[in-house]
Amino acid sequence: MTRVFFYITATLAALCTPHSILAQDTGSKAKIKVFILAGQSNMQGHGRISMNKDGDLDYAAAQQQFAYLKRDGEWVERKDVWYFHKPGRGSVIKCNLRVGLGANAKSIGPELTFGHLLGEHYKSQVLLIKTAWGGQALAATFRPPSSKLPEHATLQAMLAKKKKKNPNASLDDIKQQFGLRYRSMLEEVQMVLGNLKKHFPSYRGQGYEIVGFLWHQGWNDACSKNFAKEYEANMSNFIVDLRKDLGVKNLPFVIATSGMGGPKASGVAGFLGKSIEPQQIAAAARHNRCTAVPTRHFQIHKPGRQKSHWHNSAESYCLVGDASAQAMIKILVGKK
Repeated sequence: MTRVFFYITATLAALCTPHSILAQDTGSKAKIKVFILAGQSNMQGHGRISMNKDGDLDYAAAQQQFAYLKRDGEWVERKDVWYFHKPGRGSVIKCNLRVGLGANAKSIGPELTFGHLLGEHYKSQVLLIKTAWGGQALAATFRPPSSKLPEHATLQAMLAKKKKKNPNASLDDIKQQFGLRYRSMLEEVQMVLGNLKKHFPSYRGQGYEIVGFLWHQGWNDACSKNFAKEYEANMSNFIVDLRKDLGVKNLPFVIATSGMGGPKASGVAGFLGKSIEPQQIAAAARHNRCTAVPTRHFQIHKPGRQKSHWHNSAESYCLVGDASAQAMIKILVGKK
């Protein structure tokens, strides 16, 4: 086990204490309710706004369930819900909740309906912080500290593969990848909450509290049998470690399962239903104030070709966000 991996994690854990992240209450107004949304490309969001096909956002907004997304023919923007995302590429996005906050300006993710429902639930300001990057595995870059590093033989095999492309690669290079996004997630939350006035000028020092976490990820773990078989253990460790590092005991935690492709999906999408999804449900069942939301029935239409991205169905992303928000609210009001 490398000292570097645990040193960096321990350092971040020290930074992310309840005092530095959670506590900022001036007592003058209701604190901002902060939700962290994390995962890989499906959390980024690849649901297309307009494809002239059933399943795009125009189609979803024409249905009664999501009619609130439009008012007088225009997309609704919520001033009572702030959104922050630092993409792997491109400029930082910090704005009111609106359409076009997915992986690109033509797409949406679970944040849209999730934010709308939480905005309705609270009278105070809501802040969504999305920490998501494409192509990430829970067993690798999102690996929680308690899972430690893989066995030496596994690391050596990964090094040998990497050396084919980069002869100068070292074992430390391999080790550094494990937990990289976990650490980045904590750093970004710390950065946003430590500079709220800078990122959101209308912030009036009313304080904030982290009140919920939404996870939507799984595809890359399904691409490796070794990663897939340890998903439940890694997910359970992730929940425990995250609550500790954020300093929020029993932080409400919702897992939107990896149901992309629907009931008849094959290949990786089909394997998700046999391996990753059951483990996501099992991991959630281990913890209080934690639940998994089954999503496979949300693949109703397939307007696009990207199997790994709900076939680009904004309708599916809206259903994921809606169900996740409802599950979150149940935990928040004590019904879970």
